[in-house]
Amino acid sequence: MQAKEVSIAKGTRITVDLGSEELLKSVKIAAVEQSKSLREIVIQALKQWLERSRVPRDKDFQTMIQTINEYRRMSGQDSQ
Repeated sequence: MQAKEVSIAKGTRITVDLGSEELLKSVKIAAVEQSKSLREIVIQALKQWLERSRVPRDKDFQTMIQTINEYRRMSGQDSQ
């Protein structure tokens, strides 16, 4: 089996609590079945998610700021 080359910048690590051991186990099994690393699976999933959730170019600045503020409130990052 030949290793696949993945172009990833160093220092781009994240920690994610999936909230489910079963989910992690299922993803690891799928990765092995597809001869992919867990890293490749996560990168592919994130890229697909980003592509589906692209903000339309005509969306105004105020709407983007409101979205960011809502995200901060939901994640506990609101400084107020």
